[in-house]
Amino acid sequence: MRSGKAAALMVATSFASWPVLAQQVDPGGAGEQRNIAELDAIVVTAQKRSERLQDVPIAIETLGEAALATGPVTDITAIQMVSPAVSGSGNSSAQPLIAVRGIVSNDFSIGGDPALGIYVDDVYTGRSAGAVQELVDIDRVEIVKGPQGTLFGRNTTAGAISIYTNKPDLGALAGSAAASFGDFQAVLASAILNMPLTDQTAVRASMVYNRHDGFFENASGGRRLDKVDHLAGRVALRLQSGSLDVILTGEYERDRDDGLVAKSIAYNVPGDQDSAVAKPPVSINAPIRNHRDLYGGNLRIEAPLGLLDFTSISAVRGYRVRYLEDTDATPLTQVHFGSREWQDAQSQEFRLASPYQAFRWTAGASLYHERIAADSRTIYDEDGVCTGLARSPTPTDCDSLLRALPSPDPSDASLFDTLLKSGVVTDPYKGETGQVEANRARGEYLSLGVYGDFTLELSPTFSLTGGLRYSRDRKSVNVIALPTSNLVTIVNGENLYLRSGQQRSSKTWDQWQPRVLLAWKPLESLSAYASYTRGYKSGGFNVLQPGDPPFGPERVSQIEAGLKGSLFERRVRYDLAAFQWRYNDLQVQVFEGGLPIVRNAGRARGRGLESSIILAPDRRLNLTLAAAFLDATYTRFRLGETVDYTGNRLPLAPKASGRIGLTGYDLLGVEGLSLQADYVRRSRQYFSPDNGVLSQPAYGLLSARIAYTIPRSGLELAMSGENLTDAHYATTGQVIDAVNVAVLRLGEPRRIVFGARLQW
Repeated sequence: MRSGKAAALMVATSFASWPVLAQQVDPGGAGEQRNIAELDAIVVTAQKRSERLQDVPIAIETLGEAALATGPVTDITAIQMVSPAVSGSGNSSAQPLIAVRGIVSNDFSIGGDPALGIYVDDVYTGRSAGAVQELVDIDRVEIVKGPQGTLFGRNTTAGAISIYTNKPDLGALAGSAAASFGDFQAVLASAILNMPLTDQTAVRASMVYNRHDGFFENASGGRRLDKVDHLAGRVALRLQSGSLDVILTGEYERDRDDGLVAKSIAYNVPGDQDSAVAKPPVSINAPIRNHRDLYGGNLRIEAPLGLLDFTSISAVRGYRVRYLEDTDATPLTQVHFGSREWQDAQSQEFRLASPYQAFRWTAGASLYHERIAADSRTIYDEDGVCTGLARSPTPTDCDSLLRALPSPDPSDASLFDTLLKSGVVTDPYKGETGQVEANRARGEYLSLGVYGDFTLELSPTFSLTGGLRYSRDRKSVNVIALPTSNLVTIVNGENLYLRSGQQRSSKTWDQWQPRVLLAWKPLESLSAYASYTRGYKSGGFNVLQPGDPPFGPERVSQIEAGLKGSLFERRVRYDLAAFQWRYNDLQVQVFEGGLPIVRNAGRARGRGLESSIILAPDRRLNLTLAAAFLDATYTRFRLGETVDYTGNRLPLAPKASGRIGLTGYDLLGVEGLSLQADYVRRSRQYFSPDNGVLSQPAYGLLSARIAYTIPRSGLELAMSGENLTDAHYATTGQVIDAVNVAVLRLGEPRRIVFGARLQW
């Protein structure tokens, strides 16, 4: 569990109507700044040039600076609490699961890639383990839904989330400081300073400290689990001379968290009266940790090149992770997983853009190089495995299980007698403890992309956009895993969780990714569009199972039609999008026996409808209504001769999601007194392709925040509550059917937080 999930509700709490507040840069200013007309000034760069949000003919949501700065600092997993189209879990910064329109990647090994592209200042973050970070001093976050292969490049079959940090400002010495305290010993403190150095240079620095104690009681004893401890900072230096703009940025984050905390629904946890419900207590009998060090640096150069705009983005990013989890979440040791992982990546992008005119275009090239390594291991006790094989809700030793199983030899009374004659077991047999299976994997990946995108104004009301990208990915891996010898592996004929063997392989994949878009704007207050896009994610290797064939790339095609507009002098703003996507060779991680393996699922289809309405009857009141409806199913997904998931719903794809947000200012006639309330609800969602026991029934989360900004002081005092109804819910789950492991990862309980923020 990380701070992202810990602060997700606080973002929704603090800014229930966050699109309206995206341009509110002076929280202590006059109320008229909060009028919905300010929406027209929101600028995004989802199409690689600055455009008003209302004019961009794609499905996009924006989380502005005020929504991020005034509430407690959070990370990208908070987006699921304010966008019905986004679902998933932020239980761990090393293993985040974020689905957009039902599309997600559940493979966290270094052999695959995420389906969702996450970018920081236009720099691709690569691995999921390096993508989630504290959001401090952020200008905006843009969420573009659906495949975005043309302009965003690598692995954006689900969509793209772009994080833009605040640039150093040459005009003023300014800053802010904030602190909050709450339940579970929560402490969140941040500071930002902007300082001009000369009339052409400025520096901007920010830092944040975020911690809380564990949320969940551990029935196996010891401290409460789900601790978070983060320290992060960023420094940026800017040189601006005429049309030349150069920004050099460096950032670092240190996380010392607990690993994933889950609850078993296959084993009777002591003190748990209803094992099927996602609520404490949990039972973890081993150390768990998620220790991560993340670094990044980038150099951005913007300059004119004749009539063209030239942009160069050079970047390095990387991380070091030490991770341990109690996978089975029982007092037994059925399977515990740990890894040490590191990544070093370099990227370069060059971009040219024409002036904004009747015919405009953007072209570019990008290069991404990555070296990555992971040393993984699983630990188990034989008696714990035998409990799972017996599908027992209470401990069962291997001696009892072997005596109860029939023997392949008719002359023996049981399997125990056969193994006893061959000398494999003793009488009685005591299962071995602390058995280890290990895997050492190394990878080097190189990705090249070349793209072009144009827009032609066909008439004063119609425009046509076309784009094409060529992507080429080459991956090389080197894997070594040694066999383990014990009773379980002898009976199984192979390692139980991490297959033994060696593999040295290389493979190249490439793909053309087009997009075509027709936009119509008959009125200043009304626009419509229709588009076709195609996305691609490269293939990869099952590095935890050396010798298994590589899995192929996945491809998705999407058609979409949308409508955006405003009514009644912009007091009502609405948008509507209908879409359908089709997947070929969707990459899905499944367990074959106890082995996690990625397979191409064949085909999947999704279709849906998304809508939002923002009402502003006066400057003191905003109401947001948002909803998403999704039908996402496998249309062909078979594993061997016996397993058929065809017709099942995709994981993390609820049929319906909705949000109601109410924001009021200057309440009771008191200047500076504000209230926000937010309610988010999702229908049932499944956590595994089999649509079995791992699911979460429909649930809702209610949050609220009251704040007082002392007029003309820049000081705000606030109190907020998260999950006010104390709902019990799960965010994700995992099942390893062969050893009867089935766990749910729990959402956060109710929390109350008090805070203060000062701007100058």
